[in-house]
Amino acid sequence: MAPEKLKHKTVTELNAKPDFLLIGAARSGTTWLYQRLVSHRGLFVTPVKELHYFDIQRAYPLWHWIRVRRFVLHIRRFFQYFFKKDRLESSSWLLKWASRYFLMPKTHSWYRSLFKDEFGRLAGELTPSYSLLDENEVREIYKINPDVKIIYQMRDPVDRAWSQIVMHLGLHRRAGDDFTEYMDEIREVMKRDEIVDRSMYTMTIDTWEKVFGQGQICYLFFDEILEEPAEMLKRLFTFLEVDADEQVFQEKLRQKVAARDTKGKAMPLEVEYELAKQFLPMLKTLEQRFDNNYTRQWLERAQNVVEPVVIQ
Repeated sequence: MAPEKLKHKTVTELNAKPDFLLIGAARSGTTWLYQRLVSHRGLFVTPVKELHYFDIQRAYPLWHWIRVRRFVLHIRRFFQYFFKKDRLESSSWLLKWASRYFLMPKTHSWYRSLFKDEFGRLAGELTPSYSLLDENEVREIYKINPDVKIIYQMRDPVDRAWSQIVMHLGLHRRAGDDFTEYMDEIREVMKRDEIVDRSMYTMTIDTWEKVFGQGQICYLFFDEILEEPAEMLKRLFTFLEVDADEQVFQEKLRQKVAARDTKGKAMPLEVEYELAKQFLPMLKTLEQRFDNNYTRQWLERAQNVVEPVVIQ
C-alpha cells in the first residue's frame, strides 16, 4: 500500500533532512543497494544518485556547470528516475525537486530541501566518496542531523581496488585480459590515494564512529549480495526501522553486481600481490573488529598471496 501524500507542509514544517546516508565503499555493490532502497515504498532516495554535497558540491559551487559531463550525467539520472513506471512521486513534485537541485545555491538549506518528500517517508542519499571525508567534514553532516543513520558497505579491498582500476583506465572496454601493454598505467593508478583510501575501511570506520558512534552505523558486506541478499536487506530495514517491503523481495536479488566490469579481466598476479601487501595490515584489524566469514576470507586470501605457505 502506497503512503498518503502530505498536505500543506513546508520544508520548515517537515524539518527536512537526510534520515540515512549510504557512504560507500565505491565498487562494492552500492548501486545495487541504491536500487533496492529506491524500490522500497517506505523510503525516499534522492532521484539523482550521488549528490556529492559534502565533497565536490561545497568545494566547487559551480561544479555542475564547470564539469559538463557530470551535469549531463545527473540530468540523465534524474530523467531515468522520472520515467520509472513504479515510482510513487508525482511528476509535478519531481520537477519541483529538480528545479531546486539544479538551480538553487548550494547551501545547507538547499541540501536539506532535497529530502522533503511529499509522502513524509524516511529520506536519504548515496554518495560513496563520503567514505573519504575527514572528521571535520563528517561533523558538518552531524550539524545537519545528529541522528542520521549511516550505511557502509564493504568488499574484499583487493577486488574493490582492481574494479576501480579497471573502470578508471577503461580496461573493461578493451578486448582480452592481457594487460602487458597497460602495466605502466596500472602501476601508476593503483598507487593513487583515491584508489588506496577507498579500500582502507578501518580509516573510514574510525572517522565516522568518532562522530556518530558505532550504534548509528550499519555495516554491510558485498558478499552478502551474492550469498544471502534477502537476509542482508532485512537486517538493513530493521536498522532503518522500516517494514520489509514485499515489493523489494519480489525482484531478482542475487546478482553478480559490480563484477561485470571485471568479467574476463583477470587481475595480473603482480597487481594482486601489491594490493594484498598494501591492505594486509588493515585486513588484520578489520578481521579483529568484525570476526565474520567475509573479513576472514579477505584476510586469508591476502595472506596466501603475500605470505604463501611453503611445503617442505
